Amino acid sequence: MPNENRWYDHKAVEKEWQQRWEELGLHKASDERAAKGDKRYCLVEFPYPSGNLHVGHWYAFAVSDIYVRKLRMSGANVMFPIGFDAFGLPAENAAIQHNLNPRDWTEQNMTTMETQLRSMGASFDWSRKISTCDPGYYRWTQWLFLKLLDAGLAYQAETAVNWCPNDKTVLANEQVKDGACERCGTAVEQRKMKQWLLRITKFADALVDDLASLDWPEPIKAAQREWIGRSEGAEIDFQIAGTDEKISVFTTRIDTIFSGAFVTLAPEHSLVEKLAGKISNIDEVRTYAAAAAKKRELERLEGAADKTGVKLEGVVAVNPANGKEIPIFVGDFVLGSYGTGAVFGDAHDERDLAFAEKFGVDLPFSVVPERGYDAAIDYASAPRPERPTLDDGITVNSEQFNGMRSAEARTAIASWLAEKGSARKVTQYRLRDWLVSRQRYWGCPIPVVHCGKCGPVGVPEDQLPVELPAIDSYLPADDGASPLARNAAFVKTTCPTCGGEAERETDTLDTFVDSSWYYYRYCDPANEKEFASRKKMGNWMPVDFYSGGAEHTTMHLLYSRFFAKALASLGLVKDGEPFTRRTNRGLILGPDGDKMSKSKGNVVDPDAEVTRYGADTVRMYLAFLGPYAEVGSYPWDPNGITGVRRFLDRAWRLVSRPEVEPREASLGSTSGKKALHRTIAKVGADIETLKFNTAIAAMMMCLTELEKGGASAEDLKLFVRILAPFAPHLAEELWGSLGGGESVHRQPWPEAAAPLLEDETVAVAVQIGGKVRATVRVARDANESTVRAAAEAAPSTQKHLIGQQVSKVVFVKNRLISFVIGSRERGS
Repeated sequence: MPNENRWYDHKAVEKEWQQRWEELGLHKASDERAAKGDKRYCLVEFPYPSGNLHVGHWYAFAVSDIYVRKLRMSGANVMFPIGFDAFGLPAENAAIQHNLNPRDWTEQNMTTMETQLRSMGASFDWSRKISTCDPGYYRWTQWLFLKLLDAGLAYQAETAVNWCPNDKTVLANEQVKDGACERCGTAVEQRKMKQWLLRITKFADALVDDLASLDWPEPIKAAQREWIGRSEGAEIDFQIAGTDEKISVFTTRIDTIFSGAFVTLAPEHSLVEKLAGKISNIDEVRTYAAAAAKKRELERLEGAADKTGVKLEGVVAVNPANGKEIPIFVGDFVLGSYGTGAVFGDAHDERDLAFAEKFGVDLPFSVVPERGYDAAIDYASAPRPERPTLDDGITVNSEQFNGMRSAEARTAIASWLAEKGSARKVTQYRLRDWLVSRQRYWGCPIPVVHCGKCGPVGVPEDQLPVELPAIDSYLPADDGASPLARNAAFVKTTCPTCGGEAERETDTLDTFVDSSWYYYRYCDPANEKEFASRKKMGNWMPVDFYSGGAEHTTMHLLYSRFFAKALASLGLVKDGEPFTRRTNRGLILGPDGDKMSKSKGNVVDPDAEVTRYGADTVRMYLAFLGPYAEVGSYPWDPNGITGVRRFLDRAWRLVSRPEVEPREASLGSTSGKKALHRTIAKVGADIETLKFNTAIAAMMMCLTELEKGGASAEDLKLFVRILAPFAPHLAEELWGSLGGGESVHRQPWPEAAAPLLEDETVAVAVQIGGKVRATVRVARDANESTVRAAAEAAPSTQKHLIGQQVSKVVFVKNRLISFVIGSRERGS
């Protein structure tokens, strides 16, 4: 029976359809089909169980579901799994604030969020659900860590670390933004601590080179290349006069070496103490070095407008290019942990110019701009430019290398110095090994015991998982010790190697370790013998489509790629790249255009919007805001969401209103049919490119055409099928109203009828004397005489034909009419 309501009653049907889909197993992926090569693995970054879904969650999960649903209707065997990234600082801090156990807090939140995730109608395969705080999951996190440890890809070392005094834990470099904790915003301190690291630097070249094969937006690739920071250059040795010691300096601009006028060491450089007996102002140098040690690395690098430093009195270095003795400084803008911990200064670097000016060092120059270059110039006495160039150019004052372009000079000078034993080709990286120790409770225990006799020893596989124990106090300690260190029952153990007394590692793993391999577990989530069956991983991996947030470009994405490469190098997985296609999404702002914040009172509660407008409206409105695969910021507009709801109500009335029953197959205007089939083609193409907003706009215009002239039942079925990925609940209701039978989501994606895609008119170019002078629109397949008449009637054609003699007319149907001009008429 047709529904008499003029408005779609979302409250009456959405939960019912969600339950029905679950009963039908509509969203379950088939391992059997995947084994035959029929697979599309689609993934969204799994959520952190913060307690309640916000609009950002809806934008992440509900909108990407449009792409997934269309794939299924196109016949694909899609795996679209979901889970929870459940360990980490936010849950632990919230639990402490509410005086709750972090596990209880997290599990309550996961229950709440699962209910909310189901409410949006996203087609997740819930049978594959995982949670990183489940011992059945983190057992395999620990197992993988041990494999990395055995291979030398995990190790422990004392190192300078980023310490967050608020969260009381170490942070990886990637988790420090502008000198502050990326999570809480507290200024980061530098400490020396013994920590566990993963050797990501071993794969630095592969992490750069393999980006070329990925279907990723260039900004994501560029961000990773910049973070890895691969630089190809030369390492040059500056002899310290009167000693056997050398200062090694890395540079990408060896073409400027002849103007090298000073060397600057990091205050912590080992040569400072080695040369202490020769440095007459060593007390001043040591005082400066002690002050520098208290600064954060970022503060040293970026607080650099006012460069500081101290000259090492009593020692000088020798420039290997020209034999000149040059002064040595220590400066806190040079880091001992980066490169060689030393730089040489010349006139062709902004930083060096500022430093030299402050300390009264005269800087010669060795490169001039190529523009205005005169081959007859006397390079040995070239006039000093008003300001030296910072870019490539032509070498001057560089002895036998004068007159070379910078690129040529770099090769020639490097080879020359290499022959002298003073330089060698080197590749340097900004990337540092991934520091994964965390001094907090709510995380995966590191499966290592410390034995006084055997040192650090991995826990045997048959003793995994090392379970996270219940403890009385979760408060972190100011001294950097993990809360687990206060639990004697956990700490005291025996060494697996010698059987003697030993202590467990009390740091936990960075939560990014948990999320660096989770995509493998989805392939085989119930496996108790392996982290995932190699066969099933081979069937499903790599991930075909991965959608996530731009904030994870140089953390989660980079770490996941490292894990894939590391595991591939150990023969544990097949592919060294986990994600074939990656897209970043934008950010939903508050109605005031600012980032949503409780303190600003501009947070939009999606549950309230769903109650008022329905899940279909909310997801479709979010999809309508802008291109999904472009990183932008979209304010929530209350008027916009009501406009989307009006569109859905119109679709409801058109399909289900009784006054058009019974519908005849021939009903419907020609213009409506053409609009429908053009919309089918456009919506299909737009979904593939994630331009959901333009697809929705096309459906809105199509609906207007269908309303004008009426539509047959078959036409309406086509419209409902293209609407289904966007408004899955409403589409099911409309499909039933049309007598469609089985779920609309099991219907094939419709194909547009080619004849109906053609325009009734075409634009024909008009050439006069070989140049296009006009364009006329005529009926498709119009003959030459018709097109010529239209062309000659056009004002711009008449203007250029006045006084001209047409010797010939060339006609190409639907494309071109060309008037070939002969000689001018007499008297013209």
